[in-house]
Amino acid sequence: MNDPARNIVQSLELSEVRIFTLDTGDSATTRDVARRILAALLDIAPADVEIFDAPKGKPLLRNDSSLHFSISHSRDVSMIAVTRVAPIGVDIEQLRAVPNAEAILRRFFTHEEISTILSDDKRDLRFVEAWTRAESRVKVRGASVWEAATPDPNTTVRSIAAPDGFAAAVAVASTTWTISQHNISVADVVAL
Repeated sequence: MNDPARNIVQSLELSEVRIFTLDTGDSATTRDVARRILAALLDIAPADVEIFDAPKGKPLLRNDSSLHFSISHSRDVSMIAVTRVAPIGVDIEQLRAVPNAEAILRRFFTHEEISTILSDDKRDLRFVEAWTRAESRVKVRGASVWEAATPDPNTTVRSIAAPDGFAAAVAVASTTWTISQHNISVADVVAL
């Protein structure tokens, strides 16, 4: 078994958040890869993985409610996060100028965050970084950032490594956890 595949099937530590950066942004392929990763962690066939959507659309796993996951994709990159710690949310976004960034900031962010982002020479980068943190936080609850980005004191958000030209963040409904990140290809997962 190759090293990336080994990272997929090894058991999760109780405090671990495992994040896979995938070499595709195609949503159907990313969902298939996520199903294969979950199957490997559950030691079942991918066809036996039962995913359903909670009332606000958050995907949950019927096979094992203690195994939490989240998926995000942007352009040609995806991230899949899995953990047994608590509900999780991951977000990745391509760095870009956002024409209505100031209006979005005023709707969802604090005055301090707005001031920090708008006064930075790398305003576009700071905006996308802040957006990924907000989006990952609301994904924990299964809500949309357009509904509310109200912080939960029991949810911890961390910026995480992303490929050049992207920003990413992960949030977990817990204050204590560790991260392991792995770059994988579709071929690594199909080889399982």
